[in-house]
Amino acid sequence: MTRPVIGTLTHPGPAPAKRWAALPCSAEPVDLILPKAETLAQSVALALAGYDGGWLVIEDAPLANLDFVVPGSDPTGQHAAWYAGPHRMGAGRIHHLGLHAARKDGSAWLHGHGQFAAPGWQGPDFGHILPLESRLAGPTRACGWAIRGARFEVQQDPETRFPLNQPVACGGGTGAALITLRPNQDMGAALVQAAAEAGITRGRVLGLGSLVHPLLRGQPPIDSFATEILLTQGRIEAGVAQIEAEIVTLSGSYHKGWLEPGHNGLCITAELLVVAD
Repeated sequence: MTRPVIGTLTHPGPAPAKRWAALPCSAEPVDLILPKAETLAQSVALALAGYDGGWLVIEDAPLANLDFVVPGSDPTGQHAAWYAGPHRMGAGRIHHLGLHAARKDGSAWLHGHGQFAAPGWQGPDFGHILPLESRLAGPTRACGWAIRGARFEVQQDPETRFPLNQPVACGGGTGAALITLRPNQDMGAALVQAAAEAGITRGRVLGLGSLVHPLLRGQPPIDSFATEILLTQGRIEAGVAQIEAEIVTLSGSYHKGWLEPGHNGLCITAELLVVAD
């Protein structure tokens, strides 16, 4: 059987005609110290006080508690895909973690994917960190981009029945954009169109998301109807998005490579910051 150009899933709700959201904002590079707090989400929010949001990367940092999930099927049948876990590492360590600072129900929130470790750990080592269950062991350095003029807020999405980050205007800005992409479209092609709507045709792409049966350049298709991804490199240039990503599958297996343009259908969402050159 010939593999479809992109993998797709049937979601439980109606699919809006508009397949992305894009809001202009301003972004500035930052090098921060995250303070120890009751939750990882609170630590990030305290470090970004005075900004509307941000995209941060944490590397080689200990956590007093580390809980995460990987992709899974939904035993209730209410969603096209769900989560497996939580995997509880306890006093684990972040190898690297990329995260969007966000708000949920008026409180600090974040959406982060990364790679983790703990002594004697035998389970998956890459996944979606739980922001209220995980907490830092002490002050921790984070680098990335602080955002003004827009932010991500969690809203219920009727199409997927997931609570998902959506960009919300906080006065606007220039030089960058917060973007979310809907399911069942090629990630790169949709990203180029969404960024152009926000006035960006060339720039850097940062973020995370989920894909259906991803195809990496020079590698066989990944046999997983749901995956979580973290962008490790990304650019838009000459009408094409070039994206390198780390991927975790339903079985917890790990993959890394460049997404093959035109062959990577979105599973649930992609949440992206695009910074113009």
